Amino acid sequence: MDKSVVVIGGGTGISSVLRGLKTKTEHISAIVTMADDGGHSGSLRRDRGILPPGDVRNCLIALANTEPAMEELLQYRYGGGPLEGQNLGNLLIAALNDLTGDFEEALRQLSKVLKVTGEVLPVTVENVNLMGSFDDGTRVFGESAIARYGKRHGREIRKVAMVPSGARASHWAVEAIERGDAIVIGPGSLYTSLIPNLLFPEVLEAIMNSKAPVLYIANMMSQGGETQGMGLSQHIAALERHGLRGRIHSVLWNSSPIPEALLKRYLMEENAFPIPLKDGDLTFLKQRGIQLVEGDYLEDSGQFIRHSGEKLALEIENILSEN
Repeated sequence: MDKSVVVIGGGTGISSVLRGLKTKTEHISAIVTMADDGGHSGSLRRDRGILPPGDVRNCLIALANTEPAMEELLQYRYGGGPLEGQNLGNLLIAALNDLTGDFEEALRQLSKVLKVTGEVLPVTVENVNLMGSFDDGTRVFGESAIARYGKRHGREIRKVAMVPSGARASHWAVEAIERGDAIVIGPGSLYTSLIPNLLFPEVLEAIMNSKAPVLYIANMMSQGGETQGMGLSQHIAALERHGLRGRIHSVLWNSSPIPEALLKRYLMEENAFPIPLKDGDLTFLKQRGIQLVEGDYLEDSGQFIRHSGEKLALEIENILSEN
């Protein structure tokens, strides 16, 4: 497939797509949210004053062409001492950021070491945070606090906004979108991984003006504090509320049955449910001229409910061959 594919989202969600796509094309651009302020990425951000490295690390590893031992090393977490819980890959990015004085250059240098297929681009190099507005009128500041508030109080997110509102997108990310033959959004946390990338006017403008088809990979499971109780059409409506109206060409939705044991585990541990496909969703898609592409996109590992990068990449290749 001699096509340029842009994948937009957060590190954990889109890494499976990237793993699959690198077997199909060398022209991949992963555009990654920089709103993460939780966990050890958040602590590095606060202590070292760098952009959050966790999501870009996951994308770099997904696109790397090195020995498995290198991936294991970059994902290693210290088990004790002053570095307890810190990830070695994150620390390496932080060190390269110190050496180069430039976060994007740090990623380029690490990409060379890892022989990365394509490129991993932060959506912005400015220090930004996310603010969520809920249906009870409450505004919550900080990416990690948004889902926590939704879970604790059982409230629904209405909109998210970037703070400061005048933050600008990386010109490298915008240029990648402009030259892309396909724009893939997701999978990933709807309000805290996917939509944050659309909050930059330059990014949204580039997507809206592009002639490339926009493909949305629907999540398989709901997410507590963010999308509980939401169906497929409500996910798309949220994307539309944040500017992406009239641009989605296709929605990839998993129709393969999920093993009952996995469903029970996700219900018990995360109170998560499969996102349904109802008649109303089909009507919603038809009214907007959005193509529903159903298929078996489930990873066969049997341990987690995850998308298969290989299956998604094959479907994306099929869609592009028809357009």
